[in-house]
Amino acid sequence: MTTIMIVDDYMPSHRLMSFVLEQHGYTVVTAADGEQALRRLEQFAVDLVVTDLTMPRMDGIELVRAIRADERYATLPIIMITASPKEQDEVKAAGVGVNAFLTKPFDSDDLIGEIERLMCQPSIKRSA
Repeated sequence: MTTIMIVDDYMPSHRLMSFVLEQHGYTVVTAADGEQALRRLEQFAVDLVVTDLTMPRMDGIELVRAIRADERYATLPIIMITASPKEQDEVKAAGVGVNAFLTKPFDSDDLIGEIERLMCQPSIKRSA
C-alpha cells in the first residue's frame, strides 16, 4: 500500500486531502510543519510527500531542501501546494527538487492525477 505524507498547517486542507487520499486507497501520515515532517519521515516508510509552501517554523522550501539533502530520501517524490499563484514560487520549488506543483484551490482529481503520475515513475519512487 502506498503511504503519502501530507504536510500542511491549515487543518481544513489537511483533513480534506487526507479524506480524498484515503478514499483512493492511500495510507496517510500527517505533519503540521516541516520540522514535524522530518521527524515523521524517520518513523514511517513514506512513498510520496504533499507539502504546503507556507508553514510556520519550517516552510515547504526548507523542508524540500532538507529532504533532498538526505540521500535516503533524495528521490522521494514531492508535490508542493500553495495558495500563491506566483510563478516565482513554482520556479523556486522546482529549483529545490519538487516534482509537481499545484495552486489552491485545486481539484482533488488533479492531486490524485499527479500522485498517480509520480508513482508510475520507478526512477523516483522510494523503496520502502
